[in-house]
Amino acid sequence: MIKENQIGESYGRRPAAAGDSGGAGAASIGAAPAGSGQDERDSWGKVGRSIAYMIEHINEPLQVSTLAALVNVSPSHFFALFKQQTGSPPMDYFTHLRMRHACRLLGSTGASVKEVAAALGYDDPFYFSRVFKAVNNVPPSRYRSACSNHLLPLEPAALASDLSRKALAAA
Repeated sequence: MIKENQIGESYGRRPAAAGDSGGAGAASIGAAPAGSGQDERDSWGKVGRSIAYMIEHINEPLQVSTLAALVNVSPSHFFALFKQQTGSPPMDYFTHLRMRHACRLLGSTGASVKEVAAALGYDDPFYFSRVFKAVNNVPPSRYRSACSNHLLPLEPAALASDLSRKALAAA
């Protein structure tokens, strides 16, 4: 079983105290690069706040409209702003955050794939497995076995190519 505090620990967050908003790393996420103009700093701040929100709510469903409302812009403007600053659409970014966290949970806990899926807000473990494989090029069960066989720390994509080479060599 995955404890609530294990969800945030992977991101350097501390459990929230009463009256505290939680994230220790959230303040630095929105920092703009030195020498940028006010508009760019404001853009970085908005994107940073939305990423902090994603991390804080990694186990909940999320919509672009929610993130846009959080930073007081329209959904279409937010989408363009987020993609400009990060290079990917907001929901793809959120999915990758979730899958990176799934990798951490699979590699560091004894939780089943179903429990990891539930901890990240996926009601259907089969759908979670499909998303995990689409993002990481390897199914969660194979990722877990690679962790237990000490083939890691490899990035999931490197693991997939490594496992493919081994399968070809065995054939």
